Amino acid sequence: MIMKGGLIVSGLKAKPDITALIERLNQDLRQLEKDVLRDELKWEISKALEAGGIPPKIAKTMTMVFANLLIEDIDLSRAMRGESIILYLKCQSVQTLLRLKEMVLSGLLLWLLNDVIKQFIESQHRIHLVIKAEDYNLSLFYLNNVTGTFVI
Repeated sequence: MIMKGGLIVSGLKAKPDITALIERLNQDLRQLEKDVLRDELKWEISKALEAGGIPPKIAKTMTMVFANLLIEDIDLSRAMRGESIILYLKCQSVQTLLRLKEMVLSGLLLWLLNDVIKQFIESQHRIHLVIKAEDYNLSLFYLNNVTGTFVI
């Protein structure tokens, strides 16, 4: 799902209005102006993620990650999963690489990804096992008889 989101957002970079928005964000603006532009960018990303099939709750947290990466001109080139989740981030310049380093050192990248991972975990289906008390006690009785001990 992260890779799918990355593909959706990379497609946004080809849109002239998104490119213009990012360029304006990188200009010397007052904080209030930057906040308005950043909110506009997040809205565009969120809309595109949901239109691309990302569930709304996950799209909300992914929006924060991708907005920051877009502003810093960092691309998600690949996401793999296994024992861990591995993200390959592509930087177009040394300056971009230094900004990524700062995001890692400050903990910003981890903080942003942490929210996304939590949403993935919370969205997974859970299995609830219900055992009747008499069945549970009967199972304990059989297990205790096999081991030769009796536990109440």
